[in-house]
Amino acid sequence: MNTKATKTMTDNEAEQTRTLLQQAADDLLEGRVEGPLTGLRLIELAGVKRHRLTHDNPDINKAFQERARMLNRTKPEVDQLRTRLTEEIARNTRLSSERMELAERVKNYAAALALVLDERDQLREALNGEQNLVTIPRFR
Repeated sequence: MNTKATKTMTDNEAEQTRTLLQQAADDLLEGRVEGPLTGLRLIELAGVKRHRLTHDNPDINKAFQERARMLNRTKPEVDQLRTRLTEEIARNTRLSSERMELAERVKNYAAALALVLDERDQLREALNGEQNLVTIPRFR
């Protein structure tokens, strides 16, 4: 008789542990309880030891992990971050392209300015050589 009572009590404990794990899994997955969707958070919330989840109730563990993976894929926050990342990558590509175009323009302007300055220097030399250059006084 004593053995039966112990076995029944163990069955009751096992059923209670299973119920606690299932309730904790539902609470986490449905967002009623905050926290990461991990096995560690699940056992913490259920108040049971880890082996009660991994060894005694692997079906609950597997179902929880699968649902958590699906939620993490389709969570609105994750989708928003992915969208933002895509937008930022496109913006970065656009800005990088614009920067390269502007750098090329600056290079071309520098080359054109160098040509103009060389031509100015040549004209000054030519005018100075013929003494045709008249200095204009500056007024302050």
